[in-house]
Amino acid sequence: MSELKPGLVIAGRYRIDALIGEGGMSTVWRGMDLTLSREVAVKILRDEIALQPESVSRFRREAHAAAKLNHPHVVQVYDTGVDGTIYYMVIEYLP
Repeated sequence: MSELKPGLVIAGRYRIDALIGEGGMSTVWRGMDLTLSREVAVKILRDEIALQPESVSRFRREAHAAAKLNHPHVVQVYDTGVDGTIYYMVIEYLP
């Protein structure tokens, strides 16, 4: 499956730079949107979870639901998609 490491560019646009968090379903990386030259956080579904259609569906629902929110205490969702076997969500990076 996918090998995530610093320097990997996802969807030809998002470079992942450093792992900043891990959970049961995904990892979160500090990255760079190469098109807009801004720091972002990239949430990536774990490979073993990406093999489960219901989990992929839940990840997509999370992205769509979060993108509809506009609140100072909720990070903005910029993008979501799939690149090969990598399901990702690009969100606002808050240091």
